[in-house]
Amino acid sequence: MAHESAVHEALKKHFGHSKFKSDLQEKAVKCAVKKKQDVYVSMPTGSGKSLCFQLPGLMSENQITIVFSPLLALIKDQIDHLTKLKVPADSLNSKMSTKERDRVIMDLKAVRTNLKFLYITPEQAATKFFQDLLQTLHKHNKLAYFAVDEAHCVSQWGHDFRPDYLKLGELRSKYSDVIWLALTATASREVKEDIYKQLRLHQPVAQFSTPSFRKNLFYDIVYKNSIEDDFQHLADFARHCLGNPKEFKDTPKPQRGCGIVYCRTRDQVERMAIGVTKQGIGAVAYHAGLKTGERTEVQEAWMRGDQPIICATNSFGMGVDKPSVRFVIHWDVPQNVAAYYQESGRAGRDGLQSYCRLYYGREDVRSIRFLLQNDAHRARGRGDKELLTERAIKQFEKITEFCERTTCRHKLFSDFFGDPTPDCSGQCDVCKRPKKAEKALEIFHRLCMDDAFKSHISLQDCADLYEE
Repeated sequence: MAHESAVHEALKKHFGHSKFKSDLQEKAVKCAVKKKQDVYVSMPTGSGKSLCFQLPGLMSENQITIVFSPLLALIKDQIDHLTKLKVPADSLNSKMSTKERDRVIMDLKAVRTNLKFLYITPEQAATKFFQDLLQTLHKHNKLAYFAVDEAHCVSQWGHDFRPDYLKLGELRSKYSDVIWLALTATASREVKEDIYKQLRLHQPVAQFSTPSFRKNLFYDIVYKNSIEDDFQHLADFARHCLGNPKEFKDTPKPQRGCGIVYCRTRDQVERMAIGVTKQGIGAVAYHAGLKTGERTEVQEAWMRGDQPIICATNSFGMGVDKPSVRFVIHWDVPQNVAAYYQESGRAGRDGLQSYCRLYYGREDVRSIRFLLQNDAHRARGRGDKELLTERAIKQFEKITEFCERTTCRHKLFSDFFGDPTPDCSGQCDVCKRPKKAEKALEIFHRLCMDDAFKSHISLQDCADLYEE
């Protein structure tokens, strides 16, 4: 068993930190280092989840940690990060040339492996070639840990289910003497139980999770039918979140406050970026329709602080860790609570006051519901598929009901994660000004009815509802 101080020495030596980011991170690492039981870690992105397997992996002499990760982009980010720290890490994936592949394999088969971490997608993990490689490594006692990153991908309850993750459970059974570490940023109660079950983790699992409540995030909902000029409303709100223009100018670009606006379609992303820029606040557009090079350029321009706002479809953000995001706006209704939590939670990673706003309109609800019902229709009689589409509809309805109610916004998340209801202390529109929230909802409903009758009531009623 590594001595207390050995863990701190290793932290200083490899990562240059004199203390852990949190108590939870420290406990998780110490537990993993003991190699007595499987470990489950659930923490928000940016709170040092990867360190929970990287540090124990580095402390295992002449052994290698196998890390399963779902996306090549995430794998690349982590390997780049480790390379900067002079930690030998590599990956086996379908995008590599034979030459690169052979170099990694040679290293793995050497008597003393130089590699400390091998990142691999679950698709690759299922190949016969990799299975044989694992057996060789295991036979020579070279395996330190198996780490499953983004472990919620194993669950059909999750928002990001990957069938290939299910096969990892078989590996757990096969290598029952190696410790497994499962890590995720968003797991509801059901997902957590599913992770244990599908990965066949050995009970009792040591569990380390952060409560979901983020006390520096202010959540509110604005009803689209109660505002006059969409782009102006959004730009004014962005200015309010970014604070004092002079301070903004005096801050070095990469540390400046910035924001993300999520839209559902590419068209809307483009329209939003142009509309907001016309209001005098720079915005760039990011979506899957751009060439890879353009996408990278847009993302980097935003990371560097050249443009304060990035308008994006929800394909943006996996692995993005920018601490100074002052606001996240959802221009369309998010598809489910997990996605809403994860996307809005990209705000305020530095712990400073930040804002999460959802613009709600029934037209969006109608079009999303229409698409979901089409999916459900197509999936009829296809077992798993049918189950998933029904679940997607239920999860979406949960969000729409939430938007048409006045209950504490943070309670939506604590209920979902099975945490006790937090003391919001005015960190949402409902708890801060209950009467105002009730009135906004009342006007929304009245306008919806009027819309049905096609007559119009004055928007003056709404003018004082939203703070700018």
